[in-house]
Amino acid sequence: VWIKPMEFELSAGLIGFPDVTKYELLVNEEELPFMWIRSVEHHELGFVVIEPSEILSDYEIELPNDDVEKLGIEKQEDALIFNIVTINDGASIDEATVNLIGPLVLNKQTKQGKQIIVQNYMSLSARHPILSGSVKEPSN
Repeated sequence: VWIKPMEFELSAGLIGFPDVTKYELLVNEEELPFMWIRSVEHHELGFVVIEPSEILSDYEIELPNDDVEKLGIEKQEDALIFNIVTINDGASIDEATVNLIGPLVLNKQTKQGKQIIVQNYMSLSARHPILSGSVKEPSN
């Protein structure tokens, strides 16, 4: 069952797609926790996303103050955070990874968002295994 799409704007686009700024969040209840963001103008451009709280118990990000101000985020509840999921061709979902370094941060109220490189990126991975359950690497 598809839920009504939510349109939003990424004024700076996504990394690699700076000129594509209007997106929609597509949610199919049967595919949760996975969702899609898709360009409104170029439907062939889409990405699988997930809310980090669905897969990670300890994901904490530090956002630059100027980005928080530009997005008008006054309290944590104003923000939606999504991470882009990568599933390589021919790979199973067990091999999927998630980009923890460059999350999409959206203001729920204004529908304005930005892909932000978090300030604590050195402790995170752009190809974090989605099934690990924790940001911290297991110790051997």
